[in-house]
Amino acid sequence: MIDDVETNRVILRTRLASAYYSVLLAENGLQGLEIAAREEPDVILLDVLMPELDGFEVCRRLKADARLAHIPVVMITALNSPEERLRGLEVGADDFLSRPLRDVALLARVRNLLRSKLMFDELRLRDRTSRGLGLGTTLAEGDALLAGGAGSVIFVSDPPEEARDWADKMARRLGVRTRCCADGAQVMALVGSEPPDAIVISQNLGRGAACGAGGSPDGIPDGRQLLAALRSHPETRQAAILFAVNGDDAEFAAQVLDLGANDYFHVPPDPAELAARLRAQLRRKLVSDGLRSSLRDGLRLSMVDPLTGLFNRRYALHHLDSILTRARETGRGFATMMLDLDSFKAVNDRYGHAAGDAVLRQFAERLRQTVRGEDLVARLGGEEFFVAMPDVDARIAAQVAERMRVAVESTPFLVEGLPEGLPVTVSIGVCVGSSPAPAGVEELMRRADAALYASKHGGRNMVTVVADAA
Repeated sequence: MIDDVETNRVILRTRLASAYYSVLLAENGLQGLEIAAREEPDVILLDVLMPELDGFEVCRRLKADARLAHIPVVMITALNSPEERLRGLEVGADDFLSRPLRDVALLARVRNLLRSKLMFDELRLRDRTSRGLGLGTTLAEGDALLAGGAGSVIFVSDPPEEARDWADKMARRLGVRTRCCADGAQVMALVGSEPPDAIVISQNLGRGAACGAGGSPDGIPDGRQLLAALRSHPETRQAAILFAVNGDDAEFAAQVLDLGANDYFHVPPDPAELAARLRAQLRRKLVSDGLRSSLRDGLRLSMVDPLTGLFNRRYALHHLDSILTRARETGRGFATMMLDLDSFKAVNDRYGHAAGDAVLRQFAERLRQTVRGEDLVARLGGEEFFVAMPDVDARIAAQVAERMRVAVESTPFLVEGLPEGLPVTVSIGVCVGSSPAPAGVEELMRRADAALYASKHGGRNMVTVVADAA
């Protein structure tokens, strides 16, 4: 939090601390830049009116620093004019909140930006791992991609004239490809023909607008069900979603952020502000796509196990080293897991290697479905697998490991010639790290392997958790 007024700093720290956030305080722009460079916080709350360096200049400097540019910035001011909001968005701010701050709006925005940053950080971390292995990643800036004609946006509103009006204005200002529709069913049809980079949803949707059925979850025709459906659809899960909110309803805006919207704006929108918000979201989306594409192309042959599609041992070890580096910097916990299919040699001996390969592929898919997007899943060799989970504690790690065990045991594996399927179980060893200076990669792997041995020795089909006592 960067603010030159002590009362503002104290009040905001109290509000955020009550929601279990750790807050660093800076009393001017220069001090804020120093703390940001040293601590690399997850979100920066920035007052606009400050002496020497005002909030706009601080934000500009943050976004000009390659190490800090990815940190979300929320600007706060008592003067909420359209000109100020636009200026803040143009220097890189992610949102612009006016005083007096409402807790529901502030906390929803913080939660939203933290989720977005966590996923973006994981992509950057994996990209750094790739470059550390000598694969190199060339990424164009999002603005350059937009200037080159990249970016497609779907606008959905009822009446459709509103969507067409927004689409025409954004096409002229941003040069993006636009499509329009009046309900959720049309949106899903357009998604199938060409997945969009961004979707702008108006609150003004009629009943049944969400994918052609039932309206919103509580019967209110406002597009929330469409938003939830888009976030669960594989083709739109990574799309940037902006929501048009009628009036100044802070609770509704908070709800759409929690449902998965990246940003919202008020109706009727200022075209320049809408363009700035949409540009920022498209920029982040296109850069994220570049990171994902780079990882897929650069790692597929040398870093991916060809049978399961999971990362291999070489990549896992380098990525774990990156996780440990971040853990030392942030002090956050992490977990490593070793997993071994029980009595797998008997599967190969009795049913053949084709059956064994089928089990390994299905086991890998069950692991993918169990972990979070930011977790790493790898095959170390044979029937031995590895999972690395950043930013977790012992309780969460144990819950995830148990969920993995149940996912394997509960449903037989499909093997040709066995109509009833093949029952398989897995033993899991978990090593949880939480110290400021965790042990090295090899030591953590050894401890997770020792926990796996304890599960095997204890009867198989079980989870054993040990703590990193470094």
